[in-house]
Amino acid sequence: MKYIETLLTEMTIEQKAPIVKILGLKSNDNKSIIDKLSKVLLPVGGFLQTPINYNQYVEKIASENNENINFSLRIANAEKELYLKLFQQEFEKLTEDEKDNIYKELEKAGLDKNQIKSLSGISAIGAAQLSGFGIYLLASSTLGAITSVLGITLPFAFYTGMSSIISFVIGPVGFLVMGVLVYRSFKNVKSWDEALDLLKTSWKEVKAIALGDYTRGTLVFKYFAATRIVLSENFRNRIEENSSKIINKKNDMLQIDVEIDDNEKEIKNVKKIKTEQSDVVSTIEIEILKKQDELKLANNEISQLNDSIENFEKSNRDKINKKELIETEISNTENESKIKLSKIDKLNN
Repeated sequence: MKYIETLLTEMTIEQKAPIVKILGLKSNDNKSIIDKLSKVLLPVGGFLQTPINYNQYVEKIASENNENINFSLRIANAEKELYLKLFQQEFEKLTEDEKDNIYKELEKAGLDKNQIKSLSGISAIGAAQLSGFGIYLLASSTLGAITSVLGITLPFAFYTGMSSIISFVIGPVGFLVMGVLVYRSFKNVKSWDEALDLLKTSWKEVKAIALGDYTRGTLVFKYFAATRIVLSENFRNRIEENSSKIINKKNDMLQIDVEIDDNEKEIKNVKKIKTEQSDVVSTIEIEILKKQDELKLANNEISQLNDSIENFEKSNRDKINKKELIETEISNTENESKIKLSKIDKLNN
């Protein structure tokens, strides 16, 4: 379960709350969640049985739903493939009128035709070909649906990171995540408040569905898979944002280098002038008795030139210090984002 442990490490207490509630746990620590998850699909709650790893967990969910999943690649790909196929199964059970109703709701929400096609295309072109926007939309809706049905509210930004429009389509698409039967019960509900009221009156039916091990295990799987998609996308977006900032910082560094070069040239020019004036001083000293006025003038000019040198050198020191601060900031920013992305995509069985 190392793969799940990595994901749990990146999740907040609030984000883990639905898992704790679905699995009926009293503790939200990672060990308790992993222990329960490794036995939830086993007969008799896994009593006196060897716990399963996450590969086996995904295989059992796939087998239960009659899906063939390619495990030859990383577990991350198998997880996403099964997640999309489970949604595809539910979507294809809808009648054409029910599908049209979802499309109309999506259009009312403000999605354009290409965005609607991205999501509806899951049944037409297959889960593996669904666009990035469609996958993120589905994952966000999954989190919104599961948390709302359980009466848990995640931070709004957690599942609306890519597009604010997602907040309006959690209803029709989100209830479909819970299953066709649940969708048909709630498809005419106009608000989440109405949905929660309806859930309270029919909670026994929903609870009866959730108590089955595979039903509960599948719901947990959907939540984990959707969370990984959302977190990964958010980290990628953060990396892109940081990359843009890094480019700007590097441009600042280049500008500083140009300014330093210009100052170096000025220093050379001033030093050249100083050398010339020193020669003048030597000449004047030979005729000191005759040229005291010239000597005084030259010495004053040397003093001014020395002040110029100090000003340029001080400016260079300040700019070099600024450059070193920027380099440190870039290094810290790149390392933080890369480490998080590496952890979230890392293969751990």
